Amino acid sequence: MRQKPYVIGISLNMIFVLSELLFAKFAHSTALFADAFHNLSDVLALMIAWIAVVVFGLSATKRHTYGWHNMSILASLFNTILLIFAVITIFYESIQDIITPPTSPTTGWLVMIVAAVGIVINFATAMLFKSSGVPDEHGHHHEQDLNAKTAYIHLLADAGVSVGVILAGFLIQITGLRIIDSIVSLIIGVIIAVTSWPVMKSTFNLSLNGVPDNVDESAVMRYLSTHKGVHQLHDLHIWPLSTTEAAMTVHLSINKDVDEQILLADISNELRQKYNISHVTIQIETNSFDQACNVI
Repeated sequence: MRQKPYVIGISLNMIFVLSELLFAKFAHSTALFADAFHNLSDVLALMIAWIAVVVFGLSATKRHTYGWHNMSILASLFNTILLIFAVITIFYESIQDIITPPTSPTTGWLVMIVAAVGIVINFATAMLFKSSGVPDEHGHHHEQDLNAKTAYIHLLADAGVSVGVILAGFLIQITGLRIIDSIVSLIIGVIIAVTSWPVMKSTFNLSLNGVPDNVDESAVMRYLSTHKGVHQLHDLHIWPLSTTEAAMTVHLSINKDVDEQILLADISNELRQKYNISHVTIQIETNSFDQACNVI
């Protein structure tokens, strides 16, 4: 597995985040403080992506028959809770500085230098993921894993936010207006909240065993109920095994003169290839049963 981009990316960005928090105190800048949390959000995202890569290499056990894949969901939940805390903290600090301006002036030139270093680190790390190939659960390598693509985009976005912080530092330096720092902090807080909301929503859904976002439950139901070999179905359940995998179970009543093995192979392959369900379990029953069909 190619874990080197994750190790380097996490290490570099974590060092920078800690440094940025330290310099935010020296520069009396809530904008740097907010930018540090914005960079931290992507460090956590990188960690989750790395965990997803690592756990796919761990074998299932008698006690954990699906392996350790759902660790990525737990990591994502932790990330979400920390992001919520970060956004609340940024808003609190920014609004407090607007209402009661600090007596110490913000050091604009220091803000600019630290943000410029952030651009270099984010851009350099993004390049590590641009052509990163990560294997799937079967050991097959793809041109660019989805986690790697997401990391690449987020790191470039971080570099863009740092450009805004540099601009804020420049304006503070030439105007001396401390409120610019607080306004930029609020903007960064909004950016974190808006860009993280889809991931937060998806994470809570996965934590509650909801149908993953990349699986269309209505399309699955429609495919199964209209399959020429299926007479009736019930107890259809779809749930996540990890942030990238879904499992499904269903009871099928099949039509007469239908070969069960051919039907099972056909439906299982179709669900894996077209409906993003990697683990399929189908129970075949007689062509009539009393249970009502389960409608998602």
